[in-house]
Amino acid sequence: MAIFKADKHKKQQSPVLLQPPLLESVFELRWELEQDPQSGRLRDPSYPMMYGRLYEKFKNELPFIEDLPSTQIHPEANPFVVRHRIRKEKEGWPLIQIGPGILTINETKNYSWTPYRSLIARTVEAVGELFPKGTFGLNFIKCELRYVNGIPFDPKEENPLSFLSNKLHTKIDIDPEIFELNDASDSPISLGLNVLYPLQKPVGHLGLSFNLGQAEGKPAYILQTMIQSLGETVPQDRDSFVSWLNISHETAENCFQTLCRGPLMNRFASIAG
Repeated sequence: MAIFKADKHKKQQSPVLLQPPLLESVFELRWELEQDPQSGRLRDPSYPMMYGRLYEKFKNELPFIEDLPSTQIHPEANPFVVRHRIRKEKEGWPLIQIGPGILTINETKNYSWTPYRSLIARTVEAVGELFPKGTFGLNFIKCELRYVNGIPFDPKEENPLSFLSNKLHTKIDIDPEIFELNDASDSPISLGLNVLYPLQKPVGHLGLSFNLGQAEGKPAYILQTMIQSLGETVPQDRDSFVSWLNISHETAENCFQTLCRGPLMNRFASIAG
């Protein structure tokens, strides 16, 4: 049996969403670190110079600097953890975060794919240009695109499992005898489902997660879609990254449309009130 299904045509384009449920979009990039043969610690030969050089390159559009609490820890003791942010203004979006061997680009309510993709591509290109030339070369080892959505949900109106099945088209079946034999309600107060699938285009993984939580202070299903490539499957130059981004975005969009089709999509596309 084949692991992957044959190519399918892209679903119809998502309608304009007047009430988009997006909480955050995150692009994450990691590169290989140099290991000290004596201590075994990992160090990034570009850090902290990369941070300063990126700021100089983007300061006209992202002039606000913010150091994170992680800067209190030695960078070699805390690799692959973001330590600094540059953003348009305090509490403003989008933002770039950087640390030893790691870069993220985050956007929220003002998200629009074309400018977001452009910022990612320009930043990845800048990392390639600014990484110090020497014996230890730049090797990207992980790239990931994540979308986090907050789907409004009222537990007083609907069973979380029924909502998951009827509105998000994802079923979890619990044997009803569990509740018949025990003094327990069949309406869960906590729920977390995380699944990871092999992906052919782009080569990597497709992750989906559904968790009960809150969005803007109200009960919600937190729906996350993740597209991830690791190791040799990670693109290594700007053009390859643009292609990877386009395919990953299409994959995420297809997942969102499929899971939210019907009443939820109609709600997102309608005018509030």
